[in-house]
Amino acid sequence: MIESTLERMIGLFDVEPLDPALTRFAGDSDGGGRQVVDGSQILAQSLVAASKALPGRTVRSAHALFVSAADPANQLEFYVTPVRAGRSFASATVTVRQGDRTCATSTVLLDYPQPDVIRHDRWTGPPAAGPEAAYPADMPMRGRQLRIEGVREHNSPDEVGPPIVDAWLRYDTVPQRNDLRRALLAHFTGHLSISTTMRAHPGIGTSQAHHSLSTAVMGIGVSFHDPVQWDGWIRYHHESTYVGAGMSYVRGQVLIEEGRLVASFTQDAMIRAFAPNGSAASVPLEARL
Repeated sequence: MIESTLERMIGLFDVEPLDPALTRFAGDSDGGGRQVVDGSQILAQSLVAASKALPGRTVRSAHALFVSAADPANQLEFYVTPVRAGRSFASATVTVRQGDRTCATSTVLLDYPQPDVIRHDRWTGPPAAGPEAAYPADMPMRGRQLRIEGVREHNSPDEVGPPIVDAWLRYDTVPQRNDLRRALLAHFTGHLSISTTMRAHPGIGTSQAHHSLSTAVMGIGVSFHDPVQWDGWIRYHHESTYVGAGMSYVRGQVLIEEGRLVASFTQDAMIRAFAPNGSAASVPLEARL
């Protein structure tokens, strides 16, 4: 298995054009040992594809739906279709395919950022304990540190508390390019939301995912708040406001250490049980969503 590193991940985000018109792009994947690609990686690559197809503009928001599992052994193709490119705002759809199969679709809004008329961009919730008071988390990637406040084992069914998780991340390198910084921020929006939802329910944890529980990220929405720049630690604040009927909903904020908001996100996810001998159990474990 190829080691997961920050350098490799940033390289994966930087999809390559397949035609001079900048409507088709190719990208590889990091399955992390599983036969399925993280939806947040596909979202990050889609942001870069849209940025390259509409050069000069900045991605302000994107909404992605993950409609079919993508295989990391096969190349991804990103088809960018501009909807409209006006004097300031532009929008595009990005369709992600492997062969004839559609894996994901995204709607992306871009613009030329303008000077402030008014601004508020500071954290208004309770003070955070900070990264030094948080526990190191087992989610290895060389070049990245991850700590979680008040949670020792985020996958454990015995880790019970409010459906809120604050994760602190520090990257050894922050990309110089604006589109890659936004891709890097988007990448982590899919990682801890299901764990956040399960935390409020004793006996349920993401260690059970793909064994007795079928879980999958179905959709991510992310909005970027300029300027998307940081140095040092950044905080992903997750809050699960609903779970039921086989679906969970989480909203989140991304803040730099001093408390300035740089992005907001939402996630819709599936949390369902499957019978040990049912059809879902016949799918190889490493390929399950």
